Amino acid sequence: MKKLLITAAAVLATLNMYAQGTVTLANSSTSPVYIDTVGGATKASGSAYSVGLYYAPDGVTDDTLFTLLAPTASMSAAPGIYSAGPRTAPTTAAGGFGEFQVRVWTAASGATYEDALLSGQGKAGKSNIVRVDTGDPTSVPPGTPGSLAASGLAPMAVTTIVPEPSTIGLGILGVGTLLLLRRRK
Repeated sequence: MKKLLITAAAVLATLNMYAQGTVTLANSSTSPVYIDTVGGATKASGSAYSVGLYYAPDGVTDDTLFTLLAPTASMSAAPGIYSAGPRTAPTTAAGGFGEFQVRVWTAASGATYEDALLSGQGKAGKSNIVRVDTGDPTSVPPGTPGSLAASGLAPMAVTTIVPEPSTIGLGILGVGTLLLLRRRK
């Protein structure tokens, strides 16, 4: 019986060590999503916009190192608001801290924020990076998922995607090449 108890305690300790923290993908009326400018007249809403929660381990502030916590969601019917439930941060200790960023883009531009930027069409925007104390789903009762809104999430704007200068340069080079080829014939 003693061996069984020791084995059970070891298994539970191992599970808790590999537990993952949770955070709720939701904002509040103090951190809405605006179209074009923060504090503008129009707020994003409905299925025309996709919302993704991006994550990095605690202390990472370079948003190029953040990864998408799937699935993405749509803006809710309330202008400027999204509420998509909890997401699990894969390498955050349960109840530990992690860095999070919300990204919003025109749904027709791509399945992810990165796809939307590559398309060069539509609108996209990023929130500030917030440090969130994640919830512990392994505790009894399960801990409440961390809150983005309570962690200092600021209002954000989705603006027109501007293609990278290299894309414009390649386009000009291609048109120039076509004109030269046409001239030679």
